[in-house]
Amino acid sequence: MTQYAVADIGSNTMVLVIYELHDGLPVQIYHESTPAHLIEHVNDQGQMSLQGIQKAYEVLKTYQQICDENNISFRWADITEPCRIQNQKTLVEALSGCSFEIYPLTGYEEASCDYIGSKNSWSEPKDGIAFDVGGGSTELIAFQNGEILDALSFHLGCVRLAHLPLDTQECREQLLIAQKDHPAFQTSSAQLIGIGGTMRAAGLVADALYHTGNTVSCCTLQQLYTDLVNNDPTALEAMLQNVRESRQPVFLPGMHMILEICTLFAAKTILISDSGIREGFLQMCIDKHKVIK
Repeated sequence: MTQYAVADIGSNTMVLVIYELHDGLPVQIYHESTPAHLIEHVNDQGQMSLQGIQKAYEVLKTYQQICDENNISFRWADITEPCRIQNQKTLVEALSGCSFEIYPLTGYEEASCDYIGSKNSWSEPKDGIAFDVGGGSTELIAFQNGEILDALSFHLGCVRLAHLPLDTQECREQLLIAQKDHPAFQTSSAQLIGIGGTMRAAGLVADALYHTGNTVSCCTLQQLYTDLVNNDPTALEAMLQNVRESRQPVFLPGMHMILEICTLFAAKTILISDSGIREGFLQMCIDKHKVIK
């Protein structure tokens, strides 16, 4: 069976996933995650240091070796927020030496891939808002009748938020700007679909404590957040057991953004998606290259 490799180069983490398609849907057969922290190598002028570029190259090179060992023919890599730098060309040229076809994604493309991928988990909701709180950015997608109305990305994710006070107003301010500038987001009582590692981690902790499954109420998330802020031992233990160590320092800032999204859209529940940008990006590449599935 044909296998496909997707390398996802994010601000905080780089991920390699190898897929097979079963009945037209991507199924993971291999997954490796590397905390690269590329965002820490971008200065105030928007330049990524040579050390950061070298780190991204070294990680992608190890992913190339894994693909070589498994004889993977189709290899695609997306760069999300880390590519929105002044020296993007230098980064892309360096990574192009690793046998992956490199795609620097715009904010709109990243958000679109997020939503397309999430439909593998949640195809039923036809109207609502999807979101992904990443390391360096947050993506919002408004959809209607199962199609994207508008999508955007702004430069405020859980890693950047970790350098601000936990109760910062930056989340609310950025969300209000997005809503003001994009009429498609001027809605309330919206059904939310949560995509990405921050949301999945929050879902795992909530499930461990409250048995919420893949649908969690915003009130439950607020209670979890409050318990963690207050150092509740049961909540802290659940977080330590269910959140990857490299994500723990940015977990609460990410939850803060999620709760602000809940408030902005007056949402009652969040549908947690097991799929997202990587699956959406894979679909984009397969369609572009007209690969025989």
